[in-house]
Amino acid sequence: VMLETSTDKAAFQLHYELSPLFVSRSIGSDLQSFKIVGDDYRFSDIESSLTNDASSKKQLYQNLDRFNVQWQLDSGDLTIGRQAISFGGARFINPTDVFLPFDIRTFNTEYRTGVDAIRFQKPWGDLGEVDVGIVLGADGKRDNSAAFVQVSSNMAGKDYGFAYIEYARQSLISLSLQTEISSMGFWFEGAFVDGDVDHFRGSTGLDYAFSENTLGMIEYHYNGAGSGNADRYFSLLDSLPYRRGGVFLLGESYLLSSFSFRATPLLLLAMQAIVNLDDASGYTSLSVEYNIAENFYIDFAAYFFVGDDLTITPLLTPMLGSEYGANPHMLYSSIRWYF
Repeated sequence: VMLETSTDKAAFQLHYELSPLFVSRSIGSDLQSFKIVGDDYRFSDIESSLTNDASSKKQLYQNLDRFNVQWQLDSGDLTIGRQAISFGGARFINPTDVFLPFDIRTFNTEYRTGVDAIRFQKPWGDLGEVDVGIVLGADGKRDNSAAFVQVSSNMAGKDYGFAYIEYARQSLISLSLQTEISSMGFWFEGAFVDGDVDHFRGSTGLDYAFSENTLGMIEYHYNGAGSGNADRYFSLLDSLPYRRGGVFLLGESYLLSSFSFRATPLLLLAMQAIVNLDDASGYTSLSVEYNIAENFYIDFAAYFFVGDDLTITPLLTPMLGSEYGANPHMLYSSIRWYF
């Protein structure tokens, strides 16, 4: 449910979501594919679960995802409240994005999760912008909150970006570039984090339009916060980059690709794949989107995972054999109506 109103100088947003989830096994609600909302970088929040029994296979989640006021000043736009904030120019994995990025296995990624922030955006030149803000975490405590500045500009047909973020006593500096190489689109985004856990993350890739209806993309991502050894995957989840820095990939080196083909104005076919180059695990998704009627869509997708499965050690400790091997194959369908 979305309530929005505006005047010449101000705008108000309130977006509220209800998500019933029915799964065939009790661990289903913990799978990243069904992630409804995260609670990081929110000053305070309503109770996310409306179900009394957390172990039930039937869950009902709620999410107050937008609640903000924006003032259009002569010098720029000032927004206060829960809003969507995104960083970076990479197509699959954005190393700069520390505020609630989606895991790539999540089904519903159309709507970006909101965070609590005070943000000021000022135009710079014809295509540039200066964007500064404070993001408030639980109770506004410093270790839970963040501050950022990002600057974007276009020079000689190339898009440049710079970002500086302070979060959880970590400092992130990133640079990004988007341009063309011959008839292909090219992007690079690199972010270095200095603090308790120093690491570098970078993404670079190419896209190419084979025709007006066909697009292919490929991206390499390096995750310096991860590990090349699957035995360490579980221990990473409690480290600072994963708890507060928006990191969700467990390995170090990844290859990601996608291919989409619009067969008719109403029918879109797509394929996406990711490979963890360290443990040789990954998945491929095949999807179909059909526009049944005006503002009415139906989607079908199949997810196929490969890799070594979860094992239990002699000490009865679970150990991941690979990042994606323990995931079950999945079929997915959705119906969307916009009004």
